[in-house]
Amino acid sequence: MKQLRTLIYLAAGVLLSLLWVACYKDKGNYSYNMPGEPGITQMDSVYSVFVGDSLIIEPTIKMDGNPALSYEWRIAVPDPTMTDVVDSGSSMRVIFGLGAQRYTAKLTILNQSNGMKYFRDFIVEGKTAFSSGTTVLTQEGDQAQLSFIKPDGAVQARLFGAVNPGKPLPPGPTQLVAVPEARMPGTVKTYWVFGKDGSNTGIQVDANTFRMKQDLAALYFDAPETIRPSRMFASPMGVLTGVVNGRLQNGTTSTWDQAPTYGMFGLGAAGDYDLSPELVFNYLGVFGPGNYIGFDKLKKQFVRFNLYGDAIFFGTAYAVTGSAFDPMHVGADLEKMLQINGGLCYAYIREGGVLQELKFNTQFNGPFEFNPIHKRAFKQPELAKANSIWATTPNEIIYFTSGNSIYRYNPANEEFRELNTRIEGDEITMMKILPDNNTLVAGTQGSIYYLNISTGSFGDLLKKIDGLPGKVIDMAERNQ
Repeated sequence: MKQLRTLIYLAAGVLLSLLWVACYKDKGNYSYNMPGEPGITQMDSVYSVFVGDSLIIEPTIKMDGNPALSYEWRIAVPDPTMTDVVDSGSSMRVIFGLGAQRYTAKLTILNQSNGMKYFRDFIVEGKTAFSSGTTVLTQEGDQAQLSFIKPDGAVQARLFGAVNPGKPLPPGPTQLVAVPEARMPGTVKTYWVFGKDGSNTGIQVDANTFRMKQDLAALYFDAPETIRPSRMFASPMGVLTGVVNGRLQNGTTSTWDQAPTYGMFGLGAAGDYDLSPELVFNYLGVFGPGNYIGFDKLKKQFVRFNLYGDAIFFGTAYAVTGSAFDPMHVGADLEKMLQINGGLCYAYIREGGVLQELKFNTQFNGPFEFNPIHKRAFKQPELAKANSIWATTPNEIIYFTSGNSIYRYNPANEEFRELNTRIEGDEITMMKILPDNNTLVAGTQGSIYYLNISTGSFGDLLKKIDGLPGKVIDMAERNQ
């Protein structure tokens, strides 16, 4: 037994010695000879190409040792019914036949001597003749018209009618809404044209071809007999939201944005209310959440909606933190509501024949508060007409129309100033402030005026576009 233990100890000692020798000889001084990477020059990160044109990308690719290289170019197509666009060779040369949108793409370089692969990502932007310019909604007699202004100012009048013969737009046009690609702010995928008359009050139009896609009834899972949109917005999620038949609607986003049910309407936010068209939509980022400030026409009170995928009605479930007025008991009809920034707003009511200005701020994403700041008589009510159009900038300057004049109103000191450019014609039928907040656009019969409202400027004429059919109702700019 003792001899056996001795043999075991000897064997263990030999094994430990071998391990020690092995560890001792391994100094840990490793040197790696990594293969070099290819140098890629004269290749951009974004390529713009018109649909039907050639897409040619010719980078310069060099690699030490000049190994044999092979190449694969791939444009990923999100539509599962279509295949990716693939090319080979050191340059990409294809006819671009995809739709007008942004596509992710990749160049793969294979070193055939060792099997190493290298990648370069880039973007391909498909464009059409309508990718840059201004789409304008007008009313010519009783008929709505959709026209396009090219970047050089040339007008393609009555474009929708030319592309869609026999398919009229909604009569009594009220609004043009440009809807982006989902989660891609600044893009334009489709337009919605809304009207107040006739049996069909909404038409969706492809922004790249101006072909009709569907009517408003087709957007519903179960369409009501009467559909009356009164104020609509485009969500950053690429769906419509707004007031229809006095109810708040929000297109569904609970599925893939390429699914046929994406953006469709259900029954609307459930609750006991009848919404005014004067609705403020405050979306917090590309993915949400968001909230709405609405006004119940029947109860004459400000109400709250929150967006948690679907729009949910919370009514007056908010704390009132100021005493300037009671938002739950306004006691008068709302004529206009203007969003300055986020929940900071102005509203105008007519109380006993006197135009009153309400200023307030809301925190509707928590804590749920409504802060009335002031209530006062509008200083020059004779300027504000029943058909006045209102707009505002984030620095709290308000503009409104009065006949064929535009006034600049500063609520801080109650200063009124008529803009320098007087619009020709009987009245202004459209007014918008562009996203740069330095340009005001006014529309009238057949024309659009661009006015300078940057700091120190008071509406000097920048340019004028003529040749539009009928009175201008709305417009949407597109720059990609």
